[in-house]
Amino acid sequence: MLVAFHFLLAAAGSMLIGFLPEGLVSGLYYNSGIEPYSPVIALVAFLLGYFLSFRVLGLRAAEWTWILGVLWLLVGVYELTSHWNASWSPEKTRWGYALANLFGTTLKCSGSECLYEIVFTTPFTASVTYSIGAYLRRRLHGTAQIVH
Repeated sequence: MLVAFHFLLAAAGSMLIGFLPEGLVSGLYYNSGIEPYSPVIALVAFLLGYFLSFRVLGLRAAEWTWILGVLWLLVGVYELTSHWNASWSPEKTRWGYALANLFGTTLKCSGSECLYEIVFTTPFTASVTYSIGAYLRRRLHGTAQIVH
């Protein structure tokens, strides 16, 4: 339950805070390999993990937030691969189609308006960077200083 709350904070919180800044600077890395990961939103998630996670329901749970991000990403992989058809797909395989829509450049995922990156890849990335931020907070400051 605690991990789910941290996942919501990581994904929704970072997307709400980072959406506008992401849009403002995304032209710098448009159609690049880092674009699918929404780096500004990922940075916001890291900062939330570092500065806020220990104040909300325990730091240890925050460190495991990445697991829900991976599970959510697997839902996206399932969605894309289970509905794939060679007759309409620009990709030769169902796995290539999933990779293009989850981690591809804008030109590769533009057929779906890159919606899968926003719905699945960005929350995955946010959960991972949030967990890293929480982990670093605990490692650098110790749990004794942050327990209330």
